[in-house]
Amino acid sequence: MNYVAKNKMLTWLVVLLLVVNTASIAMFWLDKAKQTEHTEETEQPKGKPEDFLVKELKLDAVQQAKLKILAKEHREAIKEFHEAIKDAKQIFFNLLKQQNTPDSIKQTAATVISRITEKIDLLTLAHFNKIRALCNSQQQKKFDEIIQQIIDRMGEQRRSGGPDQPPPDDQNGDSHPPRDDQNGDRPPPEK
Repeated sequence: MNYVAKNKMLTWLVVLLLVVNTASIAMFWLDKAKQTEHTEETEQPKGKPEDFLVKELKLDAVQQAKLKILAKEHREAIKEFHEAIKDAKQIFFNLLKQQNTPDSIKQTAATVISRITEKIDLLTLAHFNKIRALCNSQQQKKFDEIIQQIIDRMGEQRRSGGPDQPPPDDQNGDSHPPRDDQNGDRPPPEK
């Protein structure tokens, strides 16, 4: 091949690569725009669950004040349990570091997590019963319709975390074992 033919071939190759690059970038941008648009459509509005309740149930000023008190009491009541779950899961997954951990130890660690979760669920159910009792009959019907949305909003708040609290005592009145200062691990629960 002569010099002109080589240059012509290189020119076409460069043009082809530019077209492919441009198409790739365009597809990336369009896909990104679609994802952003889809996320905005499906994303629920942010805010506290109690704000959602006030708006949806059209609570009056007295009901709003009582709801605010109930919400604060509920958050305080379950706060320590969330930290306890975090600690219990750390203990549970630290069992991976141990060789030949007996199934009974694994089961006990999993049961601790389940019991704490059960306490949270029972407190939350009682909390919702108190809120429902604040409502008039029309508001109660609406409350029954939107309860799942309320639960979802509470889950969003839970995932955002909160200040560190010491874990609560377990059902036997025993406190959790202290952390090992060097690496923050706790020994597995004893049965």
